Amino acid sequence: MSADRIRLRPRAAGPRGDHITRAGGGRVRRACVVLAFAVTLVALGCQARGGRATVPKDLAFQPVGPWQVGAANAPDPPHTGDNTLTLAVRDSLGRPLEGAAVEVVVRMPAMGTMPAMESRGRVREAEPGIYRAGYGLAMGGEWDVSVRIGPRQGAPVEASYRLSTRVPGLAFEQGTPGAGAAGAAGGGGGAPAGGGVDSVGEVVIDAARRQAAGIRTGPVEMRDLSTTVRASGRVTYDERRQSEVALKFSGWVRDIAAEYVGMPVEAGHPLLRVYSPELWAAQQEYLEALHVARSGSLRAEGVAGHDLADAARRRLVLWDIPAAELDRIARSFDASEELPILAPMSGVVVEKNVVRGSAFTPGQVLFRIARLDTVWVVASVFQMDLPLVREGSPARLLDPYLDERSRHGRVAFIAPTLESETRTGQVRIVMPNPRGDLKPGMFVDVELELPLGRRLAVPETAVLPTGERRIVFVDLGGGRLAPREVRLGHRAAGYYEVLAGLAEGEVVVTSGNFLVASESKLRSATQKW
Repeated sequence: MSADRIRLRPRAAGPRGDHITRAGGGRVRRACVVLAFAVTLVALGCQARGGRATVPKDLAFQPVGPWQVGAANAPDPPHTGDNTLTLAVRDSLGRPLEGAAVEVVVRMPAMGTMPAMESRGRVREAEPGIYRAGYGLAMGGEWDVSVRIGPRQGAPVEASYRLSTRVPGLAFEQGTPGAGAAGAAGGGGGAPAGGGVDSVGEVVIDAARRQAAGIRTGPVEMRDLSTTVRASGRVTYDERRQSEVALKFSGWVRDIAAEYVGMPVEAGHPLLRVYSPELWAAQQEYLEALHVARSGSLRAEGVAGHDLADAARRRLVLWDIPAAELDRIARSFDASEELPILAPMSGVVVEKNVVRGSAFTPGQVLFRIARLDTVWVVASVFQMDLPLVREGSPARLLDPYLDERSRHGRVAFIAPTLESETRTGQVRIVMPNPRGDLKPGMFVDVELELPLGRRLAVPETAVLPTGERRIVFVDLGGGRLAPREVRLGHRAAGYYEVLAGLAEGEVVVTSGNFLVASESKLRSATQKW
């Protein structure tokens, strides 16, 4: 019924006139309802043809090629099991991208023995320009999200995100650089290009969020650093305080005073008694020369008797016969069948090669004696730490089984070669051992205090290890935090020596950098460098 066909009659007096008036008013109301419904249908149709699609509230858009893409996850943060990713795609004028081929892949890279995991989203276009992808997470943790958008016209674009089951929000990381929206359907206007190398992985965290998350920063500055190198050490004999007992004539052992290895001996005390035909003959010659010298007679070719005696005595001296024994022979005028062999130094017997009745030859080692009041500790220092070690560097020996838990010494020698099997260098430390409780063969821990000098340093807590690389987050001001790869040297007292990547005065995140990394795809960012 059309509104212009409704005619109102003048209200007549009496009951009949009132009835007619009420009937006409009802038709008017019905006509108005029908008209309003028609107008609503027309408005909805117009909106469907040329209006904008609805998008989630507070959705942040990022430039991806010529398009603006916003992403949100439900639930937030995601959880193990089924989740939904909502994508809103529009051009620079805000018009939705309809009918695009959208692919969503959620991945977790392989870690150790755990293989890589992947979930492909089931994508549908819920509204014009609004795409929803259902996907599943096999476990909690950090996941990479790859989005590929293929419009009906134009080249496809890709965007990368990072999500965590522990941190709310979906962190945008990088997208296909844009060259304006001219190539988009409907063209017009330009979208800002994606960030350059310096902006890869950069995040913005305001002061309130920093305080709530416990994110703290500190400066990079010059410091006097000293590092402690720890190494395994082995106690051994001091080679400068060892002596071997070897005779210059042959013979047999008659008796032994030093009966076992480890027995302490004193310098000048007998070790063994020997019999030697050569020694007996040399003594007889000495006695005959003494007899000639005392009688004053001359021998052939006019040689004086005392010269012969001196020559015979010299022969015995060169055989290391003690002077006291030679004086006894000269006084008693009697050769000894057995000759005592005296200890050349005080110490302990560390090697014994004869027993009673053993025959020996000239040069054969019969005993080896070493002192234990001073010992060597040979420490195996890794190749990377060897350049820091210097002769005279202080060293500390640690052993929980000794009464004196720590002892102090100094580096006396650094070996010029490396052990090829362990890639370590031998560092010798001289250690006093007055009580003899440092026993050769004992293993101990060694700490070398090595000064590095004044170096550029960053707090140890600021460094985030990512495999072969080391990353810090630099505070760029205005809430902006950007990851940066650094090259580090030695670690010293809670600090790392900075070799490259940072300058003095720059400010880095020293606490909470793992929370910052959850909003920045650190692995992808480092691959850019």
